[in-house]
Amino acid sequence: MKYILLALLLFISFAYGASGLSITIGEATYNNPKYKEAMMNYFQSKTDKGIKDASIEVVRAQDVNKISEDVTGEIYNPDQIFSCAMVDLENDNLTIIVDQDKIKKATPQMYANSLKSAGIEKGYIVVSSPLQSSGETALIGVFKCYETLVGAEIPDEVKKASLEEMYLQTRLVNETGENGDNIAQLISEVKNRTESDDTQKIKETVISTADELDIDLTSAQVEDISQVITDLQKVNRLTTNFKERLENKTQGAGLEDQLYAWLKNRYDYIISLLTT
Repeated sequence: MKYILLALLLFISFAYGASGLSITIGEATYNNPKYKEAMMNYFQSKTDKGIKDASIEVVRAQDVNKISEDVTGEIYNPDQIFSCAMVDLENDNLTIIVDQDKIKKATPQMYANSLKSAGIEKGYIVVSSPLQSSGETALIGVFKCYETLVGAEIPDEVKKASLEEMYLQTRLVNETGENGDNIAQLISEVKNRTESDDTQKIKETVISTADELDIDLTSAQVEDISQVITDLQKVNRLTTNFKERLENKTQGAGLEDQLYAWLKNRYDYIISLLTT
């Protein structure tokens, strides 16, 4: 009986030990032991949890192309998918760490904008790559982390609209000469002031917000921003189920921690009995 109980506690403690932590590794990185090790070491340096028992998923080219092809027009090969991500749900706010030595174009605030558009407003997120990367495809890896942890899928329409937002932000940085945080602030402000999917009203909001922030936009850029925000508004209702599941999961994190602590205490006690 003692050994049965011990086995049960070992199983449960293992299950709860990795609770709330997920890692996605780009296909090319996963297939290169040196790159994979470097990424795992990097992620371990960014958390006080042990990552060896974390859920690890591979982001494949087909996963990225399914979402990105209609947005960026890019078709990726397996040997081009390097970006990696780690997500820890046990964080009350949305905290994002981007390895700016490798991810050059995308800033934490850009990721925050795109993730909030998908209904994600909680979690500790780390994004990196073994080689220099635009960081856009890493967004797909972050989505996959959340789907694994929450147990619910983010609709493809939402992923595409969010990736479109990320792609627009990085493109505007190149086109306008503004830094990433200024562009991210512009997009965030427009979204906060938008209540419908009326493209004309959104266009007026873009123009007035850009004027306030002293950001010069061409008429084509105003059109592009307005269309992306319109698309986000149209898919917003599709995030409801995922948002509810995420909220339920994060609200239960504290209880899981307490249960894990209790199980660990019982486990230590039983080990002491078996070794006496």
